[in-house]
Amino acid sequence: MLKGLYLEYKALLYEELVYEEQQDYDKITEERGNLVDFENALKFLMRWIHRETGKRVIVLLDEYDTPIHAGHEYGYYEEIVVFMRNLLSGALKDNTDLEKGVLTGILRIAFEAKVFAPQKLLPRKESIFSGLNNLDVLPLLRPEFQDCFGFTSSELKQLSEYFSLTDNQLAALKTWYNGYLFGNRVIYNPWSVLNFIASSDRFPRPYWINTSSNTLLRDLVTHTEPGFQTQIESLLVGDSIQTPLNENIVLRDLTMRDEQDIWSLLVFSGYLKSESFRGKSFRAAKTFASEGFSEDELIYELTIPNREVRSFYRQTIRLWIQKTVGSQRLRDLLHSLTLADWKIFAKRLEEMVLSVLSYHDTAGEAPERVYHAFVLGLLTHLSDRYIVRSNRESGYGRYDVLMIPRQLDEPGFVFEFKKIDRPDENSVKEAMQSALQQIKEQKYAVELQAQGVKRIWGIGVVVEGKQVWVESVPLSDHS
Repeated sequence: MLKGLYLEYKALLYEELVYEEQQDYDKITEERGNLVDFENALKFLMRWIHRETGKRVIVLLDEYDTPIHAGHEYGYYEEIVVFMRNLLSGALKDNTDLEKGVLTGILRIAFEAKVFAPQKLLPRKESIFSGLNNLDVLPLLRPEFQDCFGFTSSELKQLSEYFSLTDNQLAALKTWYNGYLFGNRVIYNPWSVLNFIASSDRFPRPYWINTSSNTLLRDLVTHTEPGFQTQIESLLVGDSIQTPLNENIVLRDLTMRDEQDIWSLLVFSGYLKSESFRGKSFRAAKTFASEGFSEDELIYELTIPNREVRSFYRQTIRLWIQKTVGSQRLRDLLHSLTLADWKIFAKRLEEMVLSVLSYHDTAGEAPERVYHAFVLGLLTHLSDRYIVRSNRESGYGRYDVLMIPRQLDEPGFVFEFKKIDRPDENSVKEAMQSALQQIKEQKYAVELQAQGVKRIWGIGVVVEGKQVWVESVPLSDHS
């Protein structure tokens, strides 16, 4: 790209350069330069343009962090971070040839610097832009350019009139491509909207999420701690999570599973929508303090913005499950559930647990939460037939998982998960009785009954380590 830039300006500049400068120019266009030559290439080009035209230079650099993402994925992260830092510092720091610089990217990339302290080196997280003068960082959480990155509702109305969109097509656009929050403005994804309008059938599809490599995001979504998976599943069923966000991310350290950095990456990449949350109530602030959040941190409420992005999460989890447990086994499990064949359902679930979950996952103090998240992920594959909800209030309590059929002639389900300390016959029986009794006494089925569902099953799932037991109880006369 630097070579192309030099060739573009060669007719204007080359004959006016002195011999030594022409030698430097040739190193770039002929690809003979060393790393330092290319790091200085932008700075030198700006100097020569300023000298020739008498005008200082405007630098516009789109997606500056794309090479850094590639370096992280393909194993040259350290080298590309240093290169990009030197390239940008040379062009933007204390440069009298610069009129203005505008850079766009997903992240304000940070790196791990080493600082000297007595008798040792200490790591410190620094932005790749550390040391640049007069740098104004405007992330999507700020309002300055909130209407510049997509279509607003009024702009979509104009598009609708120009392209004669029907009410149903407008509704599809809102469901699939709306919901991104920049500052205080909710906008539509422009790429997806334009592709939808240009398509011959104007049928909604995941246009944007298929435009680039999602390898890093897919790895993070499917290979994290069980607690993180629980939150991913909560997002998939329409719930939200609360967390601080970090604008300076060290991509290399994402493998350490710093959840705050992972949520931040998903937000700034467009895969989650963030809203300011802290300050809604004193009670909320007290809750966050009790959970370990600093009182000085701004807490954000995160949700999945629209159906297009939700399809990314579902596809990612579906591919992961198919790879780890097999698509046929998954189909058997879901089919046995809808037929209320509890023997096959329990057998397939146990097979999946043995294939996927590790002893480390299930040996903690709350293994039922791990199973809860795992089963919830499996059940989302029935989202075309069921509305799947998790940890919502119904009746006199809060159920674990509720499945509301979209067609009222299909059965509805309520799941309750229980753990036991020792897997002997009496403890399993007692835990199962407790789970099924809780479903009935707390009247978890009241939401299904209010929807008009005729056949309702309560399902108890008792777990200990990698052992799992399943029993059911009818909650309606038609079950």
